[in-house]
Amino acid sequence: MKIDVFLSPLNSPKTLEVAVGIDVLRATSTIVTALANGATAIIPASSLGEARKIKRKNPAVLLAGEREGFKLPDFDLGNSPFEFFDVKGKEIVITTSNGTKLINFLKDSRYLYIASFLNISAVAMEIQKLEPSELGIGCAGSGGEVGLEDVLCAGALIKFLLSSNPDLELTDSALIALELFNRYGGEIEKTMSTIASHGRKLIMKGFEKDVHFCAKIDLFSTVPVYREGKIVRNDL
Repeated sequence: MKIDVFLSPLNSPKTLEVAVGIDVLRATSTIVTALANGATAIIPASSLGEARKIKRKNPAVLLAGEREGFKLPDFDLGNSPFEFFDVKGKEIVITTSNGTKLINFLKDSRYLYIASFLNISAVAMEIQKLEPSELGIGCAGSGGEVGLEDVLCAGALIKFLLSSNPDLELTDSALIALELFNRYGGEIEKTMSTIASHGRKLIMKGFEKDVHFCAKIDLFSTVPVYREGKIVRNDL
């Protein structure tokens, strides 16, 4: 298997055999949390207008997301994982500054999984079952810039896959992600809180709890997969 890491959405090809979308702070962490807590589906919208249009057509859905980190006044939920513990049986439309744009960019891939530190081992095991010839890992970043936390998470995924198959072919960007994880993987929470610029910005905005939560490894075994416009649990 050849593994490539796209350090920002602008570098990601639109169609891959198997793709993984990562936005640790906070979209993919929030999506994983929502589905692990019983949400039936997540609909990723690239814009506020698209999200509100879906809500108008189906008032029963919850409207979630952020801009500049904060919940919109007319939205039901923001983008903090802590807001998605009580969503059992709910369908949620979500739009964020970076993560949902990445997901919609990669949606034409044959398989598209959603990963974060919260479910990294489960996603890796799902990829191993498929035995694809290529894997593309897309990192959302922030505002078009590379996000250290996303590349670190990509490195964690590669490390897990290498543990069972040391003969993987890694591109230069995949090697960078792996080296980053080898260097900082033992201090993920500290790295995200004190080194990663997006993590520091979120803490300044009052979201310190979110940063610490999103740094936790394997809280959930949920594997979100994109199917026909919605993100659902892969075991459903």
